[in-house]
Amino acid sequence: MAEIIGISDVSVGYGSPEVPALMDSICKLFGKRGLLIEPDEIARPPVEMPWGPAFELKRVSSDYPDHSPMWQRAYLSQALRMVEKYNPKLLVVFGSSVFTSLIGLKRRPQRIIYHAYEFISNLQEADIDAHRLMLADVDLMVTPDVERLVYDVRTVQTQPKVATAIYNVADVSYPAAVHSLPADQRNGRFLWYGTLHRHQALADHFTSELVREYQFDLFGRITDPNAGEVEAALRDAHNIRYFGVAPAEELNARRAENIFSFVWWNPEISPGHYYLPSNRFFTSIQAGVPPICAPHPQCVELVERYGCGMIMEDWSLSAFARALARAQRIYGTSAYADLVRNCEIAARDELNWPRQFARVEPHIRQALAGVL
Repeated sequence: MAEIIGISDVSVGYGSPEVPALMDSICKLFGKRGLLIEPDEIARPPVEMPWGPAFELKRVSSDYPDHSPMWQRAYLSQALRMVEKYNPKLLVVFGSSVFTSLIGLKRRPQRIIYHAYEFISNLQEADIDAHRLMLADVDLMVTPDVERLVYDVRTVQTQPKVATAIYNVADVSYPAAVHSLPADQRNGRFLWYGTLHRHQALADHFTSELVREYQFDLFGRITDPNAGEVEAALRDAHNIRYFGVAPAEELNARRAENIFSFVWWNPEISPGHYYLPSNRFFTSIQAGVPPICAPHPQCVELVERYGCGMIMEDWSLSAFARALARAQRIYGTSAYADLVRNCEIAARDELNWPRQFARVEPHIRQALAGVL
């Protein structure tokens, strides 16, 4: 019988690497073997985890198209029935869609930890109402950004008993170290790894004639409604190498070869995309690949603190082009070597998983006192 159960809203081994990292660390903290439930996504086949996590991974199959309403309903229904069957002492909830489904539980686990790595305030009204009803009953809420949590709490008009923050520093290669290379052993190309969507992620920036003189390596799923058009544009651009969705070990190796990486989401979508903390910001720093960021608050704060990257003036194509020109000018100089060195310092001193988990460990122990 699993005393610790986690429910993830995404298949493990692709995006949201903090899911297996946090689950693994919590199980090891209490010396327990856990169970992590994941959805079955056709586009994300099961991943073998040879590193021996402290939990069993259970994939719940579905006959419905990925991320359709029926797919989500079928997954969450089966996941909740498994929770009721095992009656765990601790339930770790990953993502807002999982959290809102808890209203269907017949029996509450003794303790609930909610890792709210997704923005709450732009959910449908029924989901916001579910948060308003249940959030105060959570024993510990973990957020990747305090400013975003404040916005969420104001919107929901309630708050959890205890909340704590942890940067999204986990990598898809967890627990393997993020690979890095010296500043003078790079390929001269700029890197994007993440969703490719023309509105959400400004994918058209990369195919613009304005930046054809620069060389790009792009990794990630094309989620644009007109995915075929986006992929054709990427394939036709002679300055772009598009690798699709790469296995964790390939991304870990290739990422270190690039000179800069890009970090942004379109803030016009929601305040959550403005405050959104991105894994690729932190793992780029860990790889010694200085990030070029749009002015998202968390990126600005940490880049200014450590001098480990560049901040664009805004999200526009012209600001992107100016940042590229500046980055190209300093590549190969002592200023570039300083950026790489500052990435190493930031990763060593703060932006790593052991240091971040140490921030939340006291709160987890307090929430589980007398239970595990």
